[in-house]
Amino acid sequence: MRFPFTFLGIMALAIGLWVVVYLSTHPELDASSRGIAIGTVIGAWAFGVYVIIRRLRRGPQH
Repeated sequence: MRFPFTFLGIMALAIGLWVVVYLSTHPELDASSRGIAIGTVIGAWAFGVYVIIRRLRRGPQH
């Protein structure tokens, strides 16, 4: 059963989207905070896309 891993992938995409929305509504963040947030978005989206593509290609049991 791969539901938990798929759920984590979907949540990673959602968290990345949430951070993008946060960054767009808080332009006064300093450069280091903005860099950490952008790194978080890249990492979360990379993991989420990997999980979703793997699920679509291999099916629910792999």
